[in-house]
Amino acid sequence: MSRKALLVAIAILALASYAALSDDSGKPRPMYTNAFPEGEAKAIADRSCLICHSPTLVTQQAKDSTGWEKTLGQMEKWGVKLTPVEHDSLRVYLLAHFGPRAR
Repeated sequence: MSRKALLVAIAILALASYAALSDDSGKPRPMYTNAFPEGEAKAIADRSCLICHSPTLVTQQAKDSTGWEKTLGQMEKWGVKLTPVEHDSLRVYLLAHFGPRAR
């Protein structure tokens, strides 16, 4: 591979990585985090999600509304206790902060 082709490949990978780590506004998303971002359902996420795993597992996701709905349903089957209002609030929060990435 020529030097020019290698540089082009690196540039393409860099742009793709930036897009994968950005939200719809183009602002970068951190790859790893020790806490959920501030928001209306942060307390629900802290209480319900962190009992089993770190926020990093959640923050690496990029699910649409249906994806988060399925995930929450599975977590509830595994024992997470949420009221219907908490469930809906948490889905909206997760979608707002960890919805599909811009491509």
